[in-house]
Amino acid sequence: MENTHKKKKPWFGFTEDVIFGEIMSNKNFCKHVLQGLVPEIEIRDIHYLQKQRKVADPKHPKQKAVILDILVEDINGNLYNIEMQRSDDDDIARRMRYYASKNDQRYTLHQGYTYNNLKNVFIIFLCTFKTKQKVAIKSTYQTINVDNHADILQDGLTKIIINSNGVPDGTETETLLNLVKLMKDLPVHGDKLFDKAQKRIESMNADPEWRDTI
Repeated sequence: MENTHKKKKPWFGFTEDVIFGEIMSNKNFCKHVLQGLVPEIEIRDIHYLQKQRKVADPKHPKQKAVILDILVEDINGNLYNIEMQRSDDDDIARRMRYYASKNDQRYTLHQGYTYNNLKNVFIIFLCTFKTKQKVAIKSTYQTINVDNHADILQDGLTKIIINSNGVPDGTETETLLNLVKLMKDLPVHGDKLFDKAQKRIESMNADPEWRDTI
């Protein structure tokens, strides 16, 4: 008897590397997401966007290279490195430190400039794994004085961790909550840019060539 049951094809969502790179490469969507992640900064426009950018030092071949998922610069010179992190290797903090150093090494200060010209850098990790303890959806880290937490060292470096399994605390923007839904493959309604992103993900899943690439 002929088997008429077809094997269900796996669904490749937003957190899949190829999908993530394609969706975040859309300038309008990327700007929309960034504005939702850092609402305190007015991101009027972005003019530099690259995906899967390898950063290595050819003079030091033994030094570990990194591949930046998404690298964006806004028109004010702020640099945003957005990474998708699906597995918990218990090294997020040190990984963020190393990515920040690579961004500084390659992109933030040209020869002949002073340290005051150093660009502000935002290292943003989008995490999908569950943590042992409850965490907020968004956690922001800066360099502080351990003896006076109100004293923030103005080094221009901000690290942000978004965890799709985190607990909302009421401070999240609507865009951030929509991003969490997208990370969890849940439908997002009422946002035109997220609507387009979801349709693009659907079309990529329906395209045999894209599926082969993924």
